[in-house]
Amino acid sequence: MKTRNKLYDKSRLRLLCLLTALLGLFGAGQTWAGNPTTLTVGDTDVLNGGYWTTNADGTLTEASADNYNVYYDGSGTLTLKDATINGTDIIGHVGAGIYAEGDLTIVLEGSSTVTGVQDPNGDSQSIRVSGNLTIQGGGSLTAQGAETSSGSSYGIFVMGSFTQQGGSVTAIGGNINGNYTSTGLYVYGGTVTAQDGTLTATGGDTSGSSYGISMSSSSSVTVGSATVTVTGGTGNYSYGLYIDSSSPSVTLSGSGSLTARSGSGTDTAVGIYLVNIWSSTGSVTVGNGSTLLTNSVIFRDSSFNENPLAPTGDGSWLIYGQSGQTSAVGGTYTLTDDLTIPSDAKVTIPEGSTLTIPEDKTLTADANQLVVNGELVLEGTFDNAKELEGSGNLVLGEITLTDDEGMDEYKDYQLKLKSKKVTYVRALSDNSQYGTICLPFVPTSVAGGQVTYYQVLELESDVITLVETDFEAGKPLFYRTPGTGSITFSAESAAGVELVTTPATDNFMVGTMSEIIPTAGYFLKNGNIYPITDGDKVKVKPFRAYVKGQNDASQASVMSVNVARP
Repeated sequence: MKTRNKLYDKSRLRLLCLLTALLGLFGAGQTWAGNPTTLTVGDTDVLNGGYWTTNADGTLTEASADNYNVYYDGSGTLTLKDATINGTDIIGHVGAGIYAEGDLTIVLEGSSTVTGVQDPNGDSQSIRVSGNLTIQGGGSLTAQGAETSSGSSYGIFVMGSFTQQGGSVTAIGGNINGNYTSTGLYVYGGTVTAQDGTLTATGGDTSGSSYGISMSSSSSVTVGSATVTVTGGTGNYSYGLYIDSSSPSVTLSGSGSLTARSGSGTDTAVGIYLVNIWSSTGSVTVGNGSTLLTNSVIFRDSSFNENPLAPTGDGSWLIYGQSGQTSAVGGTYTLTDDLTIPSDAKVTIPEGSTLTIPEDKTLTADANQLVVNGELVLEGTFDNAKELEGSGNLVLGEITLTDDEGMDEYKDYQLKLKSKKVTYVRALSDNSQYGTICLPFVPTSVAGGQVTYYQVLELESDVITLVETDFEAGKPLFYRTPGTGSITFSAESAAGVELVTTPATDNFMVGTMSEIIPTAGYFLKNGNIYPITDGDKVKVKPFRAYVKGQNDASQASVMSVNVARP
């Protein structure tokens, strides 16, 4: 008898474990996979298949294969072709324009809209599928939840998994006058997979919680070669993407992109919020070639601690609204729109990462809100670039240096400078083959004549001895060229050409990055080297050099030049 009870108890335990596993797999209250057992479009039962047209009011009328807006094949595939569908207030159908119990595939052709209504219980779900929902085709679909005052509003509501294989889907939760939830796309007990196409999910404004995408008892969001944009509306709580699961994860791969932003939240506003009350596991992975933009990433663990979660992977990302984020920029991220860093956030570009502001884009922030330990590529607009600090580089776009401006425009930058392309043109004297030069970059191209560079080897009372040398950024040098007219010095690199803003120290020469008036030394004029004497006001232009020396009677009136053999 005791043995029988033990076996009986073990059998019950096994059964409970099995049921628990099944509930975790399919979700409590979710139907088993299979074709729909109920399928309503508008107020029409289409379960047995057929063709229908829709008018501007969303009314369905039986039609034929030659002319239709709605077609159901009777086996789980619903085709929408420029359809206009409105919800129904049938009890239990939650105001849905499309209501399915079972797995449903929607094929998109043309542009279709589904608009939910508020049902007698107060809720609105534009599309409701108790099963898995798959989107195919190349058309577009807009699913709009109704504005409500006594219930929640959803663009698309799925009790299973949501998979998009193509087309453009826009899911919008309606605005709510009350303390209820507004959600663009809600998924319970399954996954969200965007393989291709464009998915946009937006929560409406509410006094309660607003979500772009909300997932409960669901494990993951996967973005392949798709563009996904999720945005929370204004609310007490606002989330772009919210996942509550025993293993919440976001994975981007291929050319996929995810933009996840919260709206304004009086209590909480998070771009990506992962919740795992069972363990401390949660991840955001951005694969090679994929991009992520979000204002914040938070992970809430089993101890109810909320901490910034750093993405991983070989892709690129920007988390622009979260202080304390150790990986705010990953890889090389390029702004696709104008962006403002919130006033309460401080973003650090870590070493090894690059943020690019393209030519037609603007980043708005105070200088103390952005720390550059990696690289900031500034081809567009950032007003406070000179005040930026950090151990990294500021990479400017294409710049042209002139004798009129010198390096005055760049001398106040705190960061080390680079440029994608830098050019300087030197007008040559018709009276001399010699000149002096001190450039803030190493030219990789010299157009207009052959140039040989020299440094001072020895300085005597009446002779300067030069020796041939290599070009270095900031190094004051003599040069010789047989050419006339002008010489163009330039350098170009996708990684950036290093710039210096102050001349290098030299034993015999002083370089200039701006115009100066020395009081002693020697200067070059028309191929001759003259001493600077009392009362002389010699102006040395930018990007040139003069020779050090004492202002006394020992100086010769004209110095001769001797070029030593290498």
